[in-house]
Parts: sequence; structure tokens; C-alpha cells
Amino acid sequence: MNTVLKPKIVCADHFYMTAEAMKALEAVGDLLWADAQSEDTFLTELSGARVVISEYVRITPRVLDASTDLRGVMVWGAGYDHVDVAAASERGIFVANTSGSNAESVAEQAFAFILALSRRLLRANAFVEGGGWTGLAEASLPPGLVGNDLSGKTLGIVGLGHIGRRVARIAHGFNMHVLACDPYVPNEAAKRAGVDLAPLHTVLEDADYVTLHTVLSAETRGLIGARELALMKPTAYFINTSRGVVVDQRALLEALDGRRIAGAALDVFDEEPLSTDSPLLHRDNVIVTPHYAGNSREALEATAMRVSEEVARMVRGDPPVSLVNRRRLEELGFLPPT
Repeated sequence: MNTVLKPKIVCADHFYMTAEAMKALEAVGDLLWADAQSEDTFLTELSGARVVISEYVRITPRVLDASTDLRGVMVWGAGYDHVDVAAASERGIFVANTSGSNAESVAEQAFAFILALSRRLLRANAFVEGGGWTGLAEASLPPGLVGNDLSGKTLGIVGLGHIGRRVARIAHGFNMHVLACDPYVPNEAAKRAGVDLAPLHTVLEDADYVTLHTVLSAETRGLIGARELALMKPTAYFINTSRGVVVDQRALLEALDGRRIAGAALDVFDEEPLSTDSPLLHRDNVIVTPHYAGNSREALEATAMRVSEEVARMVRGDPPVSLVNRRRLEELGFLPPT
């Protein structure tokens, strides 16, 4: 009896998958969990692959050329800056991500940062743990614990995509005014979200809290530097859950050291993992977390299922729903124009 071979699906790194998502993947292909510690080893394991799934492993032109059967690159997560999308497009290869699957999780993390900064939660926790809370009178509390209400404040959002719009929705529940900068969002769409669009400099100048939710691209790399941080109010806070290199980290440190901004909360950094001797650590006005904003249980499960669904489409030769290089594939004639 002849056995029909399933298409080969290569998993480049060990990302999270539920049992249900794994079952769906195994139904459409033969899985290989690759050793991608070195690209040379990885290349040999890619031979004959129909789809490669990657969370962080770089997908270079050499990787794309390692299998003549390669039809798609599936990104586990939203960020696809580790994939050479231009090279994939030139070869007619789909590149898809799971855009939106962890949007709620990241938005809630960003707002948790905003609340923690506004109410000085790190300082308050250290005050109690350090034995400083010895009296009930208001006057017995240090001035550094006095926080701010969010009601009536201005939130500035840089990037009004899936995550940015959810952050705006939460902010409205706190009676905040929301400004956003996003050159790709029409005014009508922003108005429907209850957001006023403005140039980046206006968002930075007017906001009491600035939160970044932009993808990493040539346009956004280094988007926030010394000049941009200098536009912010000295009472304003800076939040980044997008990508570390969207921000000039040295400029951010200088702004914090010079008290040109009130504080920051960061889930992403220019080098990850963050070094234990990083100057960002051990500050009472800076919160750091390990690039985990999108890692709620619900987001992980949704991302895993989206990966299996999109891979199934690419195995069949169908365009994935979250196709990030559609326009270029259409321009090159690999897809019919929409």
C-alpha cells in the first residue's frame, strides 16, 4: 500500500502551540522541529519544506532558497522584522503573521503600565516593603507617592492598528482624550475609534502618556530619538510595547537622567534579553518586563490556532488571511490584483 507523503512543515524555533493547534498542523503536514542555532544546519533541515514557521529565527535569502518547494513563511506573532519580506516577495513566497491575535493582551499590558506609572505603584510597593508605612495620617506618606488621575489627561498613541485602537478604547473608559499618529489610518477610521489624528510632534507635545504600537520598519526604526523625547512634557510618561529599536535607548536614558520626562515603562529593548547591568534597571520611575506583553493565556491560544489555520492555507497554495506582502506579490504577478 502506497503512503501519501504530506507536505513538510519546518518549525524554526520552539514556540507555544496548544494540543488543538498541533493536531490541526499535523493534519496538513509532516512537522520537523529544526535546529536553527546555526544557519548552515538549518538549511539542511529545510530541504523539501513547503512552509517554515518562525517566531524569532531569521529568515534570510539563503533560508528562502533552501527549499525549491517553499510556498510560505509563517510568523508566530505579529512582528515580522526578522523575515526578509522583500526577498520572499521576489520569490513568490507568502509571508504571513498573526496580526491581531494578541492585540487585547498587549493593549491591556500597555494600560497596566499607564496605571502603574500614574499611581506610582513601584514606589508605593517599595515604601511598604521597606517598612516606611508607619502611620495612617496622609501627611505620613512621602510626596513621591502622590499619583495622578487619568481622567481628563491626554493619551498619545503612535500606531493606530489593532493594538492602538484597543488602547484607545480602554482610555475612553478612563475619560481620557486620545491623540494618535498613524499616516496609514484615514481620518474617518480614527473618528470612529474616538481618536484625533495629529502629526507625531503634536502627539508628543500634548500627551501626558505616550505609548508606542507601531510595527518595526525602515520608517519606524529610530523613530523616537533625542529630538522627539525633548518635545514631551517633563510630567509625561513614555511606554513601549512595540519593538525596542523604534526608540533610541541612549536618548531615552538621557531623558530619564535629565528628568526631561517623568518616567517610562518598557517591554521591549534594543538588545534582548536585557542585561542585568542595564542602566534601565533599579529606577523607581522605570518599569521593565521581559517582552511578554502578548503572552496572556488567551493570546497564546489564539496565536497558536491562527498559525495552524494560516499554515493550512499556505500548504494548499491559498493566500493566507494575514498576508503581509500581498501588494508586492500582486505587483510582481504572483497574485491577481484585488
